[in-house]
Amino acid sequence: MKKNLYLILMCLSTSLYAREIPVANPASLPPALESAAPGDVIILAKGNWPDTEIKVNRGGTENSPLEIRTESPGETLLTGKSFLEINAPHVVVDGLYFTQGAIDPEQFSVIHFKSHHGTVRNTAVVDYNPPGFEDESYWAYFSGDNNLLERCYFKGKNNMHPLLGNAIDDSRTNTVRGNYFKNIPYADGNGREILRMWGPGKFDPNDKDGAYCLIEGNLFDGADGEGTETISLKSNYNQVLSNTILSTRGCLNIRQGAHNVVKGNIIMGKGVSGAQGLRMSGLNNTVEDNYVSGCDWGIRIQAGEYTESALTSSYQANMKEKKNKKGQESSEVNVAKYPPVRDLLLSKNISANNTGADLEIGFGYKKHWPENQLVLLPENCQIKDNRFIRSAGGESVIGAAQDTTPPLDKVKLSPNHYENNLLFGGTCAFAPAESGCKKQTLPTGWTEESELGQRKPLTPEDVGPAWVIALRKAGQFSIEDDKSCYRSDTGSADDKAEKKKKKKKKDQ
Repeated sequence: MKKNLYLILMCLSTSLYAREIPVANPASLPPALESAAPGDVIILAKGNWPDTEIKVNRGGTENSPLEIRTESPGETLLTGKSFLEINAPHVVVDGLYFTQGAIDPEQFSVIHFKSHHGTVRNTAVVDYNPPGFEDESYWAYFSGDNNLLERCYFKGKNNMHPLLGNAIDDSRTNTVRGNYFKNIPYADGNGREILRMWGPGKFDPNDKDGAYCLIEGNLFDGADGEGTETISLKSNYNQVLSNTILSTRGCLNIRQGAHNVVKGNIIMGKGVSGAQGLRMSGLNNTVEDNYVSGCDWGIRIQAGEYTESALTSSYQANMKEKKNKKGQESSEVNVAKYPPVRDLLLSKNISANNTGADLEIGFGYKKHWPENQLVLLPENCQIKDNRFIRSAGGESVIGAAQDTTPPLDKVKLSPNHYENNLLFGGTCAFAPAESGCKKQTLPTGWTEESELGQRKPLTPEDVGPAWVIALRKAGQFSIEDDKSCYRSDTGSADDKAEKKKKKKKKDQ
């Protein structure tokens, strides 16, 4: 009873003394931040704020967060070398606009969550790029737990590094929700994913921990980046739910990791060259109720790498340093370039009018053999209740046949289960799947709208800051379609040659 009374009194005390602290200019911000207490609201004045370091070293509490917002959302312009760094818990930041500048490379990220329970919402980062393509930086990065990036807008990132990433260690249960990623230029540079989630499971598929990231309700439109992976999961226990990807080069990829859920996403390539569907590696993942149309291909289940031993003397192991528990030295482990696919649930997905196959089993099988050992076909997977539509006909389902000649005869695999997969206009060209595929007649008057049914692609009015939506409706956000951020040169000839070497090793 006394403890509860104490907590109530503390909350009342905090609310009684909470202040609104107006800040007129960048020079006045550091003392305001240093004197801030839980429940305080720091209000940044309208205007141009050049080279502003928003380093938040004092936070709030669960019931009384420290808030930093603008006098009028979108009218405080953070320019030059400005950045936001949240170093304390329970901080809420609202309404910032980063534009007309770029951070110093050593700053690492424009928005950096370095603590826990932080929130950044209704904030925009637009064309905030360094002079050189090879100058690496993120636009948002999680180095802590339980943080939220919500209803933000990102446009025009044209340099190396993913737009959004996270730390391999000490970064869990973060959420990316309701954001708009618009017109991210394509450039040939491995490591320019729009979202890349690292964490436990990247090095060891049997790791019991994970990143536990939620990526939900975001819109990607022309968000090309590296053109290979739009969303890249490289950890366990993530959820990718109800996102929309439009006219974007790249795919939604479970690159590494287990126990991930990819559900309810809509990918509409609209014929853009390089637009791709769903790709997956790893153990015990669920890919369900997604829609893919107008892409180069629909769904690819990756062949995995055999790492137990060298099958030939030509094998090149992929040795990586793995950090062990505190107090233990790090160790080198052979990390599968693509982890084997086992116990996948692939169910209730729709692939409609894609150029290539709707479903490919064992994509990349024996690629770069024998230097690589991508010889593990997917096994023990449940592939059922999917719909594959090809108005122009062609092969809907294809796959790789297992090679059992020595030394590959030692690879033993369990069969997959195929059930009630409906093929409209296409054929099954993969014998193991034939019994689980049924050819159907495409209904007269079929349209994509009718196939989508209750699924509704997100629109620009559904995501991003309210102030961006208002400016767009008023015809005052023309920067959105300005493509002057698209570089004509992405590095020297030597840079490009080095990138091609790295890309070759990646086994896309």
